[in-house]
Amino acid sequence: MKKKVSIIASFRNEEKNINEFIDRINNSFKKRKHIDYELIFIDDFSNDLSNTLIKKACTKNKRIKLITLKKNYGSDPSIQTGFDFVNKKNYAAVIDCDLQEQPELIARNLSKIEKDQTIHFVRKKREDNFFQRFYSKIAYLILHFISKGKIIMNTNHFKIIPPHVAKKIKKNKEIHPYWNYLFTKYSSKNKVVYYVKRKRIYGRSKFGILSLNPWLTFFSGVHYFRRRFINTILILLIINFLILLLIFYNFYHAVLILFINLFILFLIANLIICSFVMYYKKKNKRIFCKYK
Repeated sequence: MKKKVSIIASFRNEEKNINEFIDRINNSFKKRKHIDYELIFIDDFSNDLSNTLIKKACTKNKRIKLITLKKNYGSDPSIQTGFDFVNKKNYAAVIDCDLQEQPELIARNLSKIEKDQTIHFVRKKREDNFFQRFYSKIAYLILHFISKGKIIMNTNHFKIIPPHVAKKIKKNKEIHPYWNYLFTKYSSKNKVVYYVKRKRIYGRSKFGILSLNPWLTFFSGVHYFRRRFINTILILLIINFLILLLIFYNFYHAVLILFINLFILFLIANLIICSFVMYYKKKNKRIFCKYK
């Protein structure tokens, strides 16, 4: 019996990447007769030619499906909507179609996947801008620490998950889940596959210092281990207040005092944001996207 994977590709405005992405997925599966795929595109209200290109591809390749959202919902609701269309017998994979992640990795690893195994694609190198590399490094170190290693470093939602995990994800009611951990949480057998994340060639990244995406993703991950995160922040605050008092009463060093005060403000800001996210997630449930 053939193994089949439902590939969920949520996107917004990727017209320059769509055709190459489809071709690379299709060509990678042509080489392997014992596996098959369906490609589920979730168009998060694009205003370029992405939708038109995919509609043309659908007429040539019956494996391709297109779900067009009626407004811009964002990445997390779009991915969750994709799972609504995954057959209960299929494996599932989530990937961005900006070609920074190699589409060929799905077919290559599905062909040798073990029963009930989850494949975690982990970046051993990333060719992103400085902010993305710096922010991601710090964020992953914190998440890895507070989760006691349960959150895998340098990976995101790019994974292949078995049918029983996909079934649980379909039932998810949490708003803005941290996919990296949620997939891992339900997985009993895990395998890490390393790859190089390429630099984006076409289009514009949605990941930036002034965008909501990186901050929401980080604090969504923190949410699962909020007690350990809050305790760590409180301990650091106490230590910094003690150091501040020691410096102030023994010798005056303006630069050092300023640095410690800024760090204290940073810790307090994290506590406030964490509290807000906890409240937001408690009061809100999964967003159900309206689509055509």
